[in-house]
Amino acid sequence: MTATLLFLALFLLGLLLALRPLLGPKEPFPEPPRREELLRELEVLKEEVEALEGEEKKRALARLVEVERLLEGYRPPAPRAFRPWPVALVLGAAVLLGVGLWRYTLPRLPGETTVTQRQEARELKALADKAKRTGAVEDLLAWGRKAFELQAFDQAAEAYLEVFKKDPKNVEALRRVGILLFMGGRLEEARLFLELAQHADPKAAEGWLFLGNLYFQEGKMQEAIAAWEKYLEAGGEARERVEGLIAIAQAQGGKDGRSVYQARCAACHGLGGEGGVGPRLKGNPILKAPEAVREIVLKGRGAMPAIPLSEEELRVLLDYLGSL
Repeated sequence: MTATLLFLALFLLGLLLALRPLLGPKEPFPEPPRREELLRELEVLKEEVEALEGEEKKRALARLVEVERLLEGYRPPAPRAFRPWPVALVLGAAVLLGVGLWRYTLPRLPGETTVTQRQEARELKALADKAKRTGAVEDLLAWGRKAFELQAFDQAAEAYLEVFKKDPKNVEALRRVGILLFMGGRLEEARLFLELAQHADPKAAEGWLFLGNLYFQEGKMQEAIAAWEKYLEAGGEARERVEGLIAIAQAQGGKDGRSVYQARCAACHGLGGEGGVGPRLKGNPILKAPEAVREIVLKGRGAMPAIPLSEEELRVLLDYLGSL
């Protein structure tokens, strides 16, 4: 939005500079009367001179001579020359500036916000167009994977749901729909999809990770530990983080702020608030607004589900978050 306003301001400035020669101030001295007006004045003066006497006649004769001189040296005013080069240069610069802003600053594609994301956003759009055109399961899966990778979750959900409609036994679609449901706070539906997917493909580490997170959110510590252990057995990459989550789940039970955070928040936001599935909390300016944090925790926002906490748990959690 800021880039758009900047472009419009610069374009209008360039247009004003280009048109300035045409809109500039008039000449400091008025143009002389037209020839027809001088001839009429000359005829009137000639008639008056014959009837006047003394000083008045002298003034009339002097004006008569002046008008005759004006008529002798009269030249119609030359039209102001139009110089196209300054106009062309200014308008060209404005157009180039606008193209540059559009090309390198303004978001144009879904999921695109910076220059470094432009190529990825183009790839995502190409995959989406192809999947919608062909409707083939392979193309829909390629679109869904790319959208999920870029965290364009609306597109990922659309793609995987289309796969699920065409191939209800597709395990990847089943698992990813479950993950997206979990991130949307629909825990019961997410559990059904994830449990079915992991039963069909127990080697999928990603599914065990999110299933463990889901159980953890529900307070089912033993089930969460079992799911995370299967994640480690399947070769999941976030080994250190998940081992920390297992330790937290094993020690669950405290009611201080740190314990509440570890039990209800660390699975997504990291053990120390460094971020993970969810955004980074450590140093996040939103923590300076406890009421906003309270609203997000209790009602959810975006991909974050609502977290049911007692008033005491919420109070100690807010105090702990404020110390990060």
